[in-house]
Amino acid sequence: MDDIQEVNQVQVMSKQSESHSPLITVVIPTYNRARFITRGINSVLGQTIKNWKLLIVDDGSNDRTSEVVAPFLKDPRITYVKLKKNRGVCFTLNYALSLVETKYFSQLDADDWYESHTLATCLKKMEKSSNKTALVYANDKVWKTKRKHKVRYVNTKKKRQIKNKYDFITFHAMVYPRFYRTKALRAVGGWSRNVPQKGRFAEDRQILLKLAGSYEFKWINKSLYNRLKHKKNNSRIENRNKYARVTKYLYKSALKRWGNRYKPKFKWVSGRLKVGRLIKK
Repeated sequence: MDDIQEVNQVQVMSKQSESHSPLITVVIPTYNRARFITRGINSVLGQTIKNWKLLIVDDGSNDRTSEVVAPFLKDPRITYVKLKKNRGVCFTLNYALSLVETKYFSQLDADDWYESHTLATCLKKMEKSSNKTALVYANDKVWKTKRKHKVRYVNTKKKRQIKNKYDFITFHAMVYPRFYRTKALRAVGGWSRNVPQKGRFAEDRQILLKLAGSYEFKWINKSLYNRLKHKKNNSRIENRNKYARVTKYLYKSALKRWGNRYKPKFKWVSGRLKVGRLIKK
């Protein structure tokens, strides 16, 4: 994990006093998501299993995030950390990884939320899997914002089982939830900022490509994640060229690490650069 030593001042607000030893830490990386974050926090509080930790890492927000989060800190399972300045989502997730002490690390984006049985279902799947499984994922529901903070259901994105690392290269959809084995995240070095845009984009694709080289992913055919589309998503259309530069670099780097047997044939899919197919060298 790079650059963690750069953090020289953080604001930490917590009342950790758990007598149990949770298996899961839910990590919410956030930057200026005060408008959205409450729904996600409440979805963690509403889980059917209660023995979890929630770590909110604020990447230097300048909105009301700390005020919105403050009332939730009465719960001893919840910790809020505010970084001194904004460094990007990869730095934020790596900082979170340095603090996580549980066996599993589940990422929840600040504008999204879980189903009530998400953690229980993912935990059951992971506990039945071998140590070679680094990720459990499922299907996700897509929502859009409406007026007065209301949301409208759009559709459900059904995924499939990813067979191997090369299958993942041409697997266009992103997977949710991302329920990780913490040990695997550390084994691959976490997230890197030594990429185009300094780790501010495509952190999900980056870490999954790192994991795919050595580990397996397991799919659950249930809808366990709710994803909100709004005007401030990082994946909005004006950022597509930044995403394209990052993802092209990530795909090429992964294929090189894996023996340089294939070269990627890129194509644009719904405004995003993807690998259409692999060409054997």
